[in-house]
Amino acid sequence: MSQPQSERPARGDEATRWKPGQSGNPGGRPKRTPLVDASREVLAEPVPDDAEGCTGARVIAEMLLAKAVKGDIAAAKELADRAEGKPRQSLEIENTSLRQAFERMSPEELEAYAREGKLPAWFSRPEGGDGETVQ
Repeated sequence: MSQPQSERPARGDEATRWKPGQSGNPGGRPKRTPLVDASREVLAEPVPDDAEGCTGARVIAEMLLAKAVKGDIAAAKELADRAEGKPRQSLEIENTSLRQAFERMSPEELEAYAREGKLPAWFSRPEGGDGETVQ
């Protein structure tokens, strides 16, 4: 006769199984980027018939610079974004209680909110909502 499940010793594979909600591959399948790979390869090659042997990336950067110097704001923005990174965007929260909750949340709680929209258990919504999720 078999033992009840609660009395059985855990098998090796049961002890190492993923917990509910835990992914066995959190990073997911690696993304294939054939266009990105090809673009990087082409941009790194010297431009044909260029006397100085400049790469495609260098020629494009110089063209953007020439346009930016002449007042082309889009070219200036593109150069700045590529050189310094795009500026961070801010989010203003007008709901005072929600803003205070965000200020109080731990990094783990913020990540759970970003991933699942779930507010921490300690947060209660004054409007009479259940405080579980916000959409």
